[in-house]
Amino acid sequence: MKGIRVVDLTSVLSGPFCTWLLASLGADVIKVENPGGDVARTTPPFVDGVSLYFASVNRNKRSLVLDLKSEGGKAVLHRLLATADVFVENMRPGVRDRLGCGDAELEAINPRLVRASISGFGQSGSLSDRPAYDIVVQAMSGMMSINGPLGGPATRVGFSVGDISAALFTTIGILQRLYQRDARGNASGADKPSALDVSMLGCQWVCLENAFARFLNAGIVAAPIGSRHPSMTPFEPYPTADRDIVIGLGGAKDWPNFCAAIGLPELTDDPRFADDETRLHNRDGLDEILGGHFRQQPARHWLGLLVERGIPCSTVENVQSIAESPISSEYAAFSEVATANGAMRFARNPIAPRGAIESAAPALGQHNGEILGDLGYSAAEIAEFEDGPCDAEA
Repeated sequence: MKGIRVVDLTSVLSGPFCTWLLASLGADVIKVENPGGDVARTTPPFVDGVSLYFASVNRNKRSLVLDLKSEGGKAVLHRLLATADVFVENMRPGVRDRLGCGDAELEAINPRLVRASISGFGQSGSLSDRPAYDIVVQAMSGMMSINGPLGGPATRVGFSVGDISAALFTTIGILQRLYQRDARGNASGADKPSALDVSMLGCQWVCLENAFARFLNAGIVAAPIGSRHPSMTPFEPYPTADRDIVIGLGGAKDWPNFCAAIGLPELTDDPRFADDETRLHNRDGLDEILGGHFRQQPARHWLGLLVERGIPCSTVENVQSIAESPISSEYAAFSEVATANGAMRFARNPIAPRGAIESAAPALGQHNGEILGDLGYSAAEIAEFEDGPCDAEA
């Protein structure tokens, strides 16, 4: 994405994660912040005074501080947008209109600009004015209703899946519109990029595709089932003599092979487990048999047998064991970012080039002079900006 400029008017997680993905693929991302900065800068924990929450999803960006409540700040934003390819924001619906960045105004400023808005419930509709955080959207979408221990209460998924999924869909939409724009070669008439309206709620619904497919077509209401799969078994964790392992059978073809691998070939002929449907119906009985059997040997023993037979399986890892595993290095799971006080490590965009050097999340307003100079402001004007929030007219 070299040569693509992104104006990032986002905060916290959904928007910054989207723009970090674009930055990690080579885009020039300019993070526009108000004088107080992104609220994520104040989120603990901190290392050397820097929020890890903020540092993770704002790598590879440049920071420009503008007072967007002032006419001068808005004018600078408009001049910046005239030079951009992409504009991403996750403010409450209506805010960008007050900044002079409504759809009609943006088309006049830059008809080739790809515009993306992320919000909890979209730019229109009866819910659009409501504030939203990840847990609210997980609850409202039904996501929490299928997550949690077997027969237990609805539980939030253990990471911000509402924010992250919205960021991923927004990134896909931006790339599609950039491709469409550039493939057509101009932005006149119908070729102007359409605005992208991404709701966290809608993204959660599509992530629940299987749960909705089963209800809409078979009347099945999904409920928390722990780590089990709703349609296949064995497909869950089991305790061994030392630690838990996970086994995932894809269907009938794997069952005889699995039984032979673990030394229980007689299960193949047991009528309770004859096919996928009967195994699912008799899952509790099967789990009792397998649970007792796996407890007789350590995890390494069982994994050796299962891997040899091509059965999908793993030990249950945690972030520490992964970070310290040679596998994480082999697959380049993390990137190293140089900072003023050493280096920090973060998860790497898996589709970004391996070995790419990432820059640290910027200090607030770190690139004011650089960006304003690129926009044609004089040294004297830039010096004025340095004395306070940018409040100059275009």
